[in-house]
Parts: sequence; structure tokens; C-alpha cells
Amino acid sequence: MFDEQRGPESQAQAAYLTLERKIIMLEIEPGAVFSESAIIEFAGVGRTPAREAVQRLSLEGLVEIRPRAGVRITEIRADDFLNVLEVRKSLEPRLALLSTRFATPSQRRRVSECQETMSAAALSGDVPSFLEADKAFDAAMGAACPNPYLAATLRPLQSHSRRFWYRFFADTELQVSTDMHDRVMAAFIGADAELAARAMTALIEGMLERAIALRTA
Repeated sequence: MFDEQRGPESQAQAAYLTLERKIIMLEIEPGAVFSESAIIEFAGVGRTPAREAVQRLSLEGLVEIRPRAGVRITEIRADDFLNVLEVRKSLEPRLALLSTRFATPSQRRRVSECQETMSAAALSGDVPSFLEADKAFDAAMGAACPNPYLAATLRPLQSHSRRFWYRFFADTELQVSTDMHDRVMAAFIGADAELAARAMTALIEGMLERAIALRTA
């Protein structure tokens, strides 16, 4: 619960990460409406950091703040998944190229750790660990990118994609998704920027194919 030893910023970050994980893992159901007191309980922090976390989630489109009515978790719609992936297809190969080109040795080591964790998660069927590794990989690429605006634009879209993927594909696509991510991570670790961009394009296009099939099913 609330940790008075943490500073306000770290409390808000902790609350954000906790709420984001619960939303992505569908522990908090899409469409549900919660009071401020319930959100505080979910987040495990005080009122102010919980409010800051909710504001951030609202800006990212994962929740809607309804004055005097509480906080509503946004719905999951197949068309929204397509819209998210269209933007990612346009921007994320560029992020992969720049991040791979400018990454530091420590950032490449971090992605190597993500690669190992993701592979182990696929073998054991551990979806939460897969998603944690995916988020850590996205964070490492964002940190390595010399264009902070590009990384900031993609960050919430990556979160939405994880929620969509968990809802529709976690039961059937864990190994396939791991294989597609592995190609991007291998290129990143090997400092092959052009290959990283191509692998990222293939990853997003693969997700788009699945999203289109989902909408037309």
C-alpha cells in the first residue's frame, strides 16, 4: 500500500505502472467504471499520486475521466486495434532504425536480457512475463532513440497493442509473437539498423494481418 518513504514522483510512477498492468492484463475490465477510492485501492498509493497516474492513463486513452461519475476503463474494439497498428507501421520502423543505430552497449545488453526472458516465457507459456519483457524492450528502444518525440508518440500505442494482443491472441500467438520480436531484438543487439527496421515492419504487418482477420471474422 501507500509508502511514505517514496517521493511523490515515484509514487505516481508506481501507481501508473500498477494500473497500466491491471488494465492491460484485463484485471480491471474494459468498460467498468470505478470511484476514486477504488482506483486508490487498486494503485496502492495515496490520493494525489493515484490522480496523477489516472491523468496519465487518460492522456494515453486507457481510461476516461468522468466528472462526478468516476473513472471508466476504455473498451477494446477491433477497429481501434487497426488504427493503432496503422500509426505504428508508419512510425515504429523509424524508431527501430534510430534506436539500433544509436544504442549504447548497456542498452543492447538490456535488450539481450529481454530476448532471453521472452524466449523463456514462450517456452513455459508465461504470458505475464512475456508482456513484461515486451514492455522492457519497448522502453529500451525508446531510451536509445535520439528523437524523444518519436518515442513518446509510440509509447501509449505500444501499451494499447499489448492490451489488444492479450485480449485476442495471448492463448494462440505467444510463440509466433516471440519469434517476430526475436528478429527485431537480434538486429538491435547486433547493431544492424536497417535489418531492425525491416524486422519491425514485418512484426507490425503480421499484427495487422491478424487484426484484419479479427475484424472480418
